[in-house]
Amino acid sequence: MINSLLNRYLRMLILSFMAIASLAGCVTVEDNAAQPLRTTIVMAGDLSGLSTSATTFSWHPELHRIITDKRLDPQQVSQHMQDVLKRTLQAKGYRFVEDPQLADFQVGFGVAMGTKMSDAQILAVAGLVAGLSTEGVNTQKYDKGTVLIALFKPIGVQGGNDLVWRVLAQGFGNVEKIDELTTNFDSLIDSMLTNLPLVNVTP
Repeated sequence: MINSLLNRYLRMLILSFMAIASLAGCVTVEDNAAQPLRTTIVMAGDLSGLSTSATTFSWHPELHRIITDKRLDPQQVSQHMQDVLKRTLQAKGYRFVEDPQLADFQVGFGVAMGTKMSDAQILAVAGLVAGLSTEGVNTQKYDKGTVLIALFKPIGVQGGNDLVWRVLAQGFGNVEKIDELTTNFDSLIDSMLTNLPLVNVTP
């Protein structure tokens, strides 16, 4: 029953991205240092669902959606997302493998930037919402973006392809200042994965 509900949630999540999407969570952290740069990070699930010996990861075969307007190239955003995720996870001691079946866990992701999706729509498709307010933000200059990272057990193990943990972040970015946007995006990904444990590698 639990696996069925998780799989149903995953299908809803993927479909929501395919239709112009965003995402979900449950612990909030806000940065109010600068109005346009404030972010909200929410998460749900239990990282203890991953094996304590997990050291390798690969990409989830389905959850890798990028939704942007014409100012950004979806392929470039996807490649950059993968590069940042690899770099962040490798800094924690994890090792990337090409074959999803050989990985200890799979990483899925989604990015929505420059699209118009309300929190009510996010709640309707995901069941959870980050709720970052646009109050006090110049929405003509800053776009609200949403990033999802989700970890899954790989197919082939008990409970394979189950959604284990997910983290959602929302923030604002100026698409016209791509260097600044990239720097803030990279920092955000690092913050989103703070709770993922370090790998204890014995010399």
